[in-house]
Amino acid sequence: MTQSWPRSPGIPFQLAVLVMTEFAFTSTITQNTSEITCVFISQKAESSGAPETSVSSKISHVLEDLGCYLNSQGTENTYKTIRNVEVNLFEDFELRIIMSISNIVSCFWFFKERKACKLSLDSENQYIASLAFSQTKEGQAGKYTLLVTSETSNYTVVVPVLIRKKPAKPYFRKREKSDSIECISESYPQPSLEWIFCKTPEKSCPDKMHEETGEIDGIQMVQHELFQTYIWCCAVNVLGRECTSLFTIDLNERQEAPLPELLIKVGEPLLIRCRAVHHNYKFGIKLFSENREVDQDHQFGGLDYQSDYSAIRIQYAFTSAAGRSDSGQYTCSSTAHPNQTALVTVLEKGFINVTDSKEDFEIGEEEFCFEVNFTAYPPVRCMWLFSKKTFPCRQSYSVDGHSISSKFCNHQHQSGIYIFYAENDDMVVTKKFTLYVRRKPEITMQLLFKQISCTAESYPASSWVWRNCLELNSSNCTEEITEGIHNFLPERRSLGSWISSSILDVKETATTFSVECCANNSAGLACEKSFINLSVAEAVSSHLDNGAFYVSTGFFLLLIAFLFVFIFLKYKKQLRYESQLQMIQMIRPSDNEYIYIDFREFEYDLKWEFPRENLEFGQVLGSGAFGKVVNATAYGISDAGDSVQVAVKMLKEKPDASEEDALMSELKMMTHIGSHENIVNLLGACTVSGPIYLIFEYCCYGDLLNYLRSKREKFHWTLTDIFKQHNFSFYHNINLDQNSRMGTTLKYSVNTTLCREDEFEITQRSQKINVTPESNGIVLFSEEDKIKDASTQMEEEEDFNVLTFEDLLCFSYQVAKGMEFLESKWCIHRDLAARNILVTHGKVVKICDFGLARDVMNDSNYIVRGNARLPVKWMAPESLFERTYTMKSDVWSYGILLWEIFSLGVNPYPGIQVDTNFYKLIQNGFKMDQPYYATKEIYCMMQSCWALDCRKRPSFSRLVSSLAYQLAEAEGAVYQNMKQNAATHHCSIETKPCVSRDEKSLLFPIMLQHEDVHVEK
Repeated sequence: MTQSWPRSPGIPFQLAVLVMTEFAFTSTITQNTSEITCVFISQKAESSGAPETSVSSKISHVLEDLGCYLNSQGTENTYKTIRNVEVNLFEDFELRIIMSISNIVSCFWFFKERKACKLSLDSENQYIASLAFSQTKEGQAGKYTLLVTSETSNYTVVVPVLIRKKPAKPYFRKREKSDSIECISESYPQPSLEWIFCKTPEKSCPDKMHEETGEIDGIQMVQHELFQTYIWCCAVNVLGRECTSLFTIDLNERQEAPLPELLIKVGEPLLIRCRAVHHNYKFGIKLFSENREVDQDHQFGGLDYQSDYSAIRIQYAFTSAAGRSDSGQYTCSSTAHPNQTALVTVLEKGFINVTDSKEDFEIGEEEFCFEVNFTAYPPVRCMWLFSKKTFPCRQSYSVDGHSISSKFCNHQHQSGIYIFYAENDDMVVTKKFTLYVRRKPEITMQLLFKQISCTAESYPASSWVWRNCLELNSSNCTEEITEGIHNFLPERRSLGSWISSSILDVKETATTFSVECCANNSAGLACEKSFINLSVAEAVSSHLDNGAFYVSTGFFLLLIAFLFVFIFLKYKKQLRYESQLQMIQMIRPSDNEYIYIDFREFEYDLKWEFPRENLEFGQVLGSGAFGKVVNATAYGISDAGDSVQVAVKMLKEKPDASEEDALMSELKMMTHIGSHENIVNLLGACTVSGPIYLIFEYCCYGDLLNYLRSKREKFHWTLTDIFKQHNFSFYHNINLDQNSRMGTTLKYSVNTTLCREDEFEITQRSQKINVTPESNGIVLFSEEDKIKDASTQMEEEEDFNVLTFEDLLCFSYQVAKGMEFLESKWCIHRDLAARNILVTHGKVVKICDFGLARDVMNDSNYIVRGNARLPVKWMAPESLFERTYTMKSDVWSYGILLWEIFSLGVNPYPGIQVDTNFYKLIQNGFKMDQPYYATKEIYCMMQSCWALDCRKRPSFSRLVSSLAYQLAEAEGAVYQNMKQNAATHHCSIETKPCVSRDEKSLLFPIMLQHEDVHVEK
């Protein structure tokens, strides 16, 4: 199975009790003289029932010392553990190495690949290197090595991790240099192996015979009893039992369709047995593969006699490592029996095929089990998940061993989403089930002013009946009430709960009476009765003092006025959240105003749902009045076992219902829009059992505005300027590419192996240390070490730090491509600006919607206009003065964005205050001057975007075409200069074109029309 870096359990390990326990434990175990202490934190289930199956089991965290001891080897300080880490399959755990070491320079974990470790400090200023695992997989067993380098010494810590699991399905192979077979099964704890010989196909045959032989490294051999009809090998340890039957073609058994099939993978051993019994020992037996007899080097056989003097012959075909050519039909023939055939299929890789079945279930109190039927090879490891908990997976096999069924019954009648998870060495599959449990209504009755209200919680939603009771204290309520009833539409509270309500108007025909409300659904009927005494209420009302009445009335009026002012001020201060992106439903007759799609009524597709426990949150990337965007690591969001850096968009801690609806609408809109290379794409969402999270791509270099500003000192018009300035020393990786379809098209590419943020400094124990965040943790470098590696870092990062005019064109082109895509989806952005464009690896830019994470209150770009804060300098006139947003108003904003790009991040309309004069300038057609880094062609493009008549502004498709042409021209000029310089200095240019080769092939004939561009084919 492909190794993947372990996932972090995240929040469960941050419980306050655990932290207090850990500090106490750490202070105790670090009193010894050892510089390094190894700690293992595991999770234990606690429940009244079986811990492995209880849905309601609680999790506790156990802290254990692994007993690190110094085992010096040479100049290195090597630490090993007295105890191994032993965990169950799919269990969460954490390794912590506590170090009393000062002046640490670097820190890495090693397990099949190198990963930067995460360092933190405990209460005693000791460094802690932590490695967390979530839902541990089989391939994560092995030795984990921590390498720590300080200014004075190197330290190595080796921690073995053993995965406890039931035995793997045994398999058979021929023993070397012997005509016997051996059975093999691998697991931890080591299994014991047992041979079972039967005369019937079931391994539980009543007349079975056991053969137990000596065990060598989990392998047991057997050399006799191999003439029995059915042979099984079973592997057993404390966690379970797995059996496999020896694949046999028995000529004395009647063969039925379809042909028996043996599945194996390329490289696995192949072993087929042919068996026949006859009264005359002189009969022969042979094995053929596709009408050719099996090579003598790949077969062996035997002869035995039974008590009735009949003879048993067996013949084996084998190969130690099967290949695709070994697939096909294998026929067993005898001179005394009809031929029989079996099919052998050798697979390139394994598979898991889940049978389609019903996924939504509604049950009452009856017994119920989820069931998944699937075929798989190799055998799968599986589990069930519900509400952040995992449960074991029970499997039952068919006779062929490949058709498998798994049931889950202990749901304890809890509504929710249940997930079946299965994996083998080659595949991972999940299947979601939704369980709705029918519940009788639970009624709450309230007496309002001349009204009676009844509310019921149930599933499914309830219907209502009101009745009069003939006697005050009687249960005889038979007279149905049909007038004065107000039934409201049910509201869904959760996945398996509906709230239904009904109100009855009280008529004053009698002073005392009793009424009953009854709620009914498919789970049952519930009623609630109330005694009403109107005379008491009227008597109390009539004795109210008039003065008190007026005082009460005045107080309530003042209270209402205060609340009104408070709500108004709050609304003015904090606007209702809505996404910047809006999709158009239809165009009004004016052709300049649109009606937007209301996504609140759209269904959310659960295929986007991602387990929130697989998110490990990092630093906040941005925050605003409504919420924030947080950097996180998502485990398994693209491929099972992989970790991906993502950006998670979430509301503030206690959002109101309207904000949650708006965020859900944004989620549904993003799933509807789809993905594009130049859009910050949605990767998933968490909407169940907790706050709403929207998971987006993470762009490690931040927004385009700050990126441009940070590169002002490193701008060069062309690569030729760079070569002249640096004498080619930093551009050793540039090469010529003469294989593209348009001849030779050039673009230097950047080194994107690193995505470093600006380094920041921390002071610890008077030692200055630079901390550089990386994708999976922190690497510490001292100032001295930093100086030593300066030249190396320069070679790795100099390419990316340089900015050229062609880069600015490429940024403009990519944004236009992204907006062209949004335009094709009838989508309007409404806040297109450099601050809302993100930069990631390879100088790829992506349009984003900061929305709730934009602090508009403190951002000077957002000006108060009316009761809103608006990005005035980026807004088209129709948006400023008429509050109308169209696709063409986005084009105006794109023109402002171009000005930002080609001024390297200067604020638009420099020196002009946003006041009455500014609005008059816009109305009169004022346009900014040409920015310093723009060509005439680019400036003309900006001016076309700023046409007062929106119908005269270009479309984004036209802008894309124009920019593609200018890029092709720029690359042709770059090529001409590069070719001359490369001939002299033997440099080369790596091509990674901003414009695709298909687009360039269309533009190439146009380029040839310009005399100043010479391109060789």
